[in-house]
Amino acid sequence: MFSWTVIATTGERFSEFAPYVASVNDAGTVAFQAALRGGGTGVFTGSGGAVEEAAAGSALLAGVTSHPDLNNKGAMSFYGDLRGSGGQGVFLLRDGRLETVADTRGPFESIGPLGPTMNEAGTVAFRADRAAGVSGIFTADDASVATVADTEDLWGRFHGLPVITSGGTVVFRADRKDGVQGIYAGGREGPIRTVAETGDIFEALAPFPSVNDHETVAFAATLRAGGAGIFTEDDGRFTRIIDTDGAFEAYRGALITNAGAVVCIATPRGGSLGLFAGPDPEADRILALGDALLGSAVADFASNPVSVDAAGHVAIRASLADGRQVIVRADPAL
Repeated sequence: MFSWTVIATTGERFSEFAPYVASVNDAGTVAFQAALRGGGTGVFTGSGGAVEEAAAGSALLAGVTSHPDLNNKGAMSFYGDLRGSGGQGVFLLRDGRLETVADTRGPFESIGPLGPTMNEAGTVAFRADRAAGVSGIFTADDASVATVADTEDLWGRFHGLPVITSGGTVVFRADRKDGVQGIYAGGREGPIRTVAETGDIFEALAPFPSVNDHETVAFAATLRAGGAGIFTEDDGRFTRIIDTDGAFEAYRGALITNAGAVVCIATPRGGSLGLFAGPDPEADRILALGDALLGSAVADFASNPVSVDAAGHVAIRASLADGRQVIVRADPAL
């Protein structure tokens, strides 16, 4: 079902892509973080030909510390270190101009972990610590920063990365202070909506939910009645996409596209962890540990909610058994 486009490999130019994932926009352009053989780190884009560096030579940026998220207008957001100050920032690169939309020179003590997401309007969702012991989910643009949720309220801990929709809704995974695990949706204004919580139906929720611009949420979960699966939630209605009664025995996460397709991070019965575009572990297989790739075998891979687009492309960072690291794009058959 899929063919491969090689975006970048370690070698003369790049020394490391791990631990960050790659992102892809609807044009199939892939953005990734890399360490350079000559020293330093940067963010890069490619579509299978020449790889271009973004924000090269910036007087503001000392190094990149997350995946970049790339929108359809070519704008990009990522976490990084500030040059000269030793601080951290949430960076936005748009129309050739690099700026911080939040940083530790202001109200934040630290930025992250993991990485940001952004929408077509250039609003960025990110995690940060605002004060000692206070963590939160925030949104920012070039005008202001807003709090979506923080640990001064009912949440005790956040997981994964916040995912923002075109309308500005942010979906995030959190544990409440009373021990309940949940997936929630909120924004700059209005109340926080509960997407799913442990309790009557769910026993545990995986740390990386994803959401598309139609605000359909996809996630992996285990059930109180037993078993596990990949689920979607739309306007309060749950749909189980795949469960452990079938060909898979465990699930780690789900990535949903704006077209509504769901890519599962799962383990088939008797098989290895992989990426699958549907319920058949053979016909819907994209990539799994041990698979042949570029003359070697896959030893490790990573993708998260920024790694899929509406056309069904999947951006993957993989480590190979021969020591190479690669950024590849899985392209669905037409």
